[in-house]
Amino acid sequence: MIAGAALLMGVVVANRQPVVFADTDIYLWMGHMQVRPLHYALAPVIGGPRSAAEDPDAADESSADMHLRRTEMGARSAWFGLLLYAVTAVGSLWAYAALQSLAASYAVRTLWRSAVGGRALEHLGVMAMLAVGTTLPFFAGFAMPDLWAGVGLVALAALLFGRDGLGRVTRAALFVLLLAAMTFHQSNAMVAALAVTATLLAARLLWGVPWRRMAPGLGLFAAAAATAFALQAGYGLAVKMATGDDLRSPPFLVARSLADGPGRTYLRRSCAEGVRWVLCRFRDRPLSDSQEILWTGGHARGVFGEAGTQERIRIDRQQLPFVLSAVAADPVGSLNAALTNTWRLLTDENLEDPLRDPHFYLTDPQWSDTYIADLVHDIASCDPDERGCKSRFDPASLEVWHGVVCLAALAGLAILAGRRRTRGQVFDNRLGPLVVLLLTALVFNAAVLGVLSGPFARYQARVAWLLPLAALLAARASLWPASANRSAGPG
Repeated sequence: MIAGAALLMGVVVANRQPVVFADTDIYLWMGHMQVRPLHYALAPVIGGPRSAAEDPDAADESSADMHLRRTEMGARSAWFGLLLYAVTAVGSLWAYAALQSLAASYAVRTLWRSAVGGRALEHLGVMAMLAVGTTLPFFAGFAMPDLWAGVGLVALAALLFGRDGLGRVTRAALFVLLLAAMTFHQSNAMVAALAVTATLLAARLLWGVPWRRMAPGLGLFAAAAATAFALQAGYGLAVKMATGDDLRSPPFLVARSLADGPGRTYLRRSCAEGVRWVLCRFRDRPLSDSQEILWTGGHARGVFGEAGTQERIRIDRQQLPFVLSAVAADPVGSLNAALTNTWRLLTDENLEDPLRDPHFYLTDPQWSDTYIADLVHDIASCDPDERGCKSRFDPASLEVWHGVVCLAALAGLAILAGRRRTRGQVFDNRLGPLVVLLLTALVFNAAVLGVLSGPFARYQARVAWLLPLAALLAARASLWPASANRSAGPG
């Protein structure tokens, strides 16, 4: 496990250092917010401010500003923020990258052993291939929750279809990884639920897998989903009790509908007809870029980023009725936009975000005084002009390389699936559903995020490594079927 993590970290080192993103700062701030009360309580012992009034970090957090922030905090997991803040406070971004690498290596190692009876040395070879040929190591070094989407799905696959009778400690560890994935981003739970549903149907209809075989894994999946929901709801309730504010999310569905076209057309027509949407104030703006709609403040282009607190709340309350009305007004256009966004994600593995040059964050007047600027400077010297931390890898070249690897993996799976029974059945009633789970998860990931957020390459690149992993599992079962079958045990 450690050696596999070291292989992933080798790519992070080759890239100069772990990578930050704009949202990294928000997650760190949310994590810091959670530990502040503890800091204040321990101030007599450890020193430091004893209240927000004495805390310089809270000096610019006016009541009005905090009310505004809570209209968008619901979109991000405070629990991921807590983990990121705690690990980087004790160590650095290197420590966090190492943690993510260990999590990925453990999940792959457990699935490899339980699914095909692979040995430790084989796992090392698998990790080497994933490090060299897939997007996995770049997300291991990315200070965002993206990596956990794929790790959670691998853990889920091992829980549902592992062959070797996973021990309690192993099941508990896989449960924690699955719980982390579903807690750190709501879309992960949606993707997992859809993939599990499709896989259960395939397992029953194509392989006749009995329910009792899948029941333990399904029980753990349900428990993880319920716990993730409770953690998220519990945090929101705590904020509500402390401040009186409900945590809300930016209107991603509205932004997507407007940017795709059907929502924009419907808004202008319905506002002209007298329908009183809050969005009518913005109907004459371009409304063609979801990022502008959500985050641009002023400049006659933004919507949510320019709106005040009460206006944001009203937009949020009208979001579902507006989107449903826009879909009803143009169902064909809405469906075409959804399918187009899904396809664009499925075919895009660009790594621009996890290879982002931190130069902007280190030199921009607003960003240079943030958590992420401090984190970058803690792990690397970017030279006097702050240009010395640029990635050594070219995103365009990597996109071609990873695309070739994924096409080869898909071709390999197709060839193995076409083998006749007389030559040995590779996709038996355990490996078959497992591969279905990983592949359908890729499709549902593109569909969920393409429809709910947009065709941003990072969303699919973060899980693209699951396709080569599935091909490697199938190839191992094909080359050494006896070993894989022996690992299955009775039943």
